[in-house]
Amino acid sequence: MADAFDSPIDIDVETPAKALSGLAQMAAAVGVATLLLLLFNAHALAAWADGLAPGTRTEAINRAAQALLARTQARGLDAPRAVLNGKWEEAKALKWTGRWPGQPQDQRKKS
Repeated sequence: MADAFDSPIDIDVETPAKALSGLAQMAAAVGVATLLLLLFNAHALAAWADGLAPGTRTEAINRAAQALLARTQARGLDAPRAVLNGKWEEAKALKWTGRWPGQPQDQRKKS
């Protein structure tokens, strides 16, 4: 039945020889995501390593995570996260006064 359907679009049914298989595409996507997370999320990796139970193996993991964090900070790769974190800390420090900024205070006397 599918062969009887005439499409106005020329669809090539054969997969080109150069195309990656589904497994290769998935592996490439996971590899790219891992690389991006290592570069732009080193602070979270270092925080995770700090929370591990002390030991010889975790000491090596912690040293590697801290070295990666230092390298990414030296290259400025943590700048977007640092700016966003700074804005978040500013927002947390704000206190609600019950009025909008620039709105005059209520001049009525309270009884």
